Amino acid sequence: MKQAILLVNMGGPARRIDVEPYLREIFSDPAIIDLPAIIRKPLASLIARRRAGEVAERYEDIGGYSPLFDWTEALRQNLLQNLNGRADHTTVKWAFRYISPTIPEAMAELAENGVAKVFVLPLFPHYTHTMTGSVMKEVERAAQSLHMEYDYVEDWGQEEVVLSIWRDYLLDALQDAGPGARVMFVAHGIPKIYVNRGDNYPDRVRATAGKLAAHLPVGTESIVAFQSKVGPVEWTKPYMEDVLEEWAQSDAPIVMMPLSFVSDCLETLYDLDTVAKEIVESKGVKKYIRVRVFNDDLRFSSALLSLIPDSEHAEHC
Repeated sequence: MKQAILLVNMGGPARRIDVEPYLREIFSDPAIIDLPAIIRKPLASLIARRRAGEVAERYEDIGGYSPLFDWTEALRQNLLQNLNGRADHTTVKWAFRYISPTIPEAMAELAENGVAKVFVLPLFPHYTHTMTGSVMKEVERAAQSLHMEYDYVEDWGQEEVVLSIWRDYLLDALQDAGPGARVMFVAHGIPKIYVNRGDNYPDRVRATAGKLAAHLPVGTESIVAFQSKVGPVEWTKPYMEDVLEEWAQSDAPIVMMPLSFVSDCLETLYDLDTVAKEIVESKGVKKYIRVRVFNDDLRFSSALLSLIPDSEHAEHC
């Protein structure tokens, strides 16, 4: 049976004119806005239209397009390098949830090339209904229409092969920050209503942060906070901005460690490297260090590959 690995990320615009349709796709997803389609779709169009200009300007600040195109392709190439020499000649492809190449497009191309089974690697360390859950529903729909089999890793943010890389990044950043540095583990937030309905995403994030914090020097202050809140409803707390305002009352260094992103993207390059940094530096914090993300680190592609065979976290469908 011919098999393939499919990497899936959220996606992002390739050009300014892609911003509005990209946002419209996000807010049209029932996993994001849980309303009947007759209400959700017009509301998604309204939100996208109102937010497009502001979001486009943010992308202009980081180069004009989403870096996820380049970084996801780099990850694909690294996986191919890791797979080199294997007898099964596994194909590796990538897709985005909300913009082309979409999951149905990628899976249709794989099916045309004779692939009968796909192993899906959602590029999100912690399962949440609003992201990994949405991705897998899309995979399931495509697989059914194409008569394909699929497996996937639901959650890999607490796997030791991944934690060991994160620890190296964190300890390097702490050394750079100097004595007295505080560590903020920051993850993408979700609306609190989903947590109230049973989504344990915040617990998964905090479990990862706890395992990393256990290796911090004795006495190092640390906290878990959440970024990227949108709209008036309550999201997972504490909010990153609130903690930064509090921490900025001291000039001690701050180390910001993102836990939701495998590659640099708008949320790291703009939210953390620009907005968060300006908040603390304007108030006199003497050093702000943002911990790197995986990007094209070969160790990360090797870690992901190690999760595929007989993974106890894999679901067979």
